[in-house]
Amino acid sequence: MTALNVIRVLGPLALALSSMALQAAPGDKTMRVYSTRMETLFIRLDVNGDGRLDASEVQGRRALSRVLKRQNNRSYLLLKDLRFQDSSPSGPRLKRHFRQADRDRNHRLNRQEAKRIPWISRNFNALDGDRDGSVTLEELWNHQRSLAPPQRLP
Repeated sequence: MTALNVIRVLGPLALALSSMALQAAPGDKTMRVYSTRMETLFIRLDVNGDGRLDASEVQGRRALSRVLKRQNNRSYLLLKDLRFQDSSPSGPRLKRHFRQADRDRNHRLNRQEAKRIPWISRNFNALDGDRDGSVTLEELWNHQRSLAPPQRLP
C-alpha cells in the first residue's frame, strides 16, 4: 500500500490526530492548519491517484497553477511542494525580516517600516486586517491562511 493510499484511508483519523497536535504547539498552529488543509486538498484533487497533480487536476485553482508554473523542468506537483517549509514566507525567514524591519520593536510594522519588506509594503492595506495602520506577524499568517482553499466536509 503506497503512502498516498494510507493517507486516503486514514485521512479522517489523521485529521483528528492533527487537531490534537495543534493544541500541543500553539505557536505553529497556523502553519500546521495550513499544511493539513493543503494536504487534504492535494488528496482530493489527485483524481487518478498517482501521487501527482498535473495541469488538468489543478485547472481552475489559481494558487496551485502558479505553484505548478514555478516547478523547474516538471509538469506536475508533489505533496511536498504544498507542505509548509522553513523557507516559506511565514517561516523563520519572515520572522527574521520582520524583526529587522521593526525599528521601534513594538512587534508591528507601520507603513514606513513596511517599506523594508517590499511585498508587505505593496500589500499593506490588504494585510492590515484590523485597520489600525500597522501589520503584525499574526495578520500576515492570517492572510496566508485565508489563501489556502477551504476544506469541504465529507
